[in-house]
Amino acid sequence: MSTHTDSTNDAPRDPYAYYASPVGPRILERANTIFEDFPVWKYILYGIIFTVEVAAVFYIGVALVR
Repeated sequence: MSTHTDSTNDAPRDPYAYYASPVGPRILERANTIFEDFPVWKYILYGIIFTVEVAAVFYIGVALVR
């Protein structure tokens, strides 16, 4: 015979509690180093690629509406 366990938890869930834990600052520090490790030319390249993609989507959208 199995017993029923109540799965509801009335305690509020704090989405930022993990960052306040001792492990949280290490995660954020690692994320910052990932962004800091990118050279400037990669940011420029990704910006250009993103701009071309957005322009292509708008061009296709306008062409489909005509």
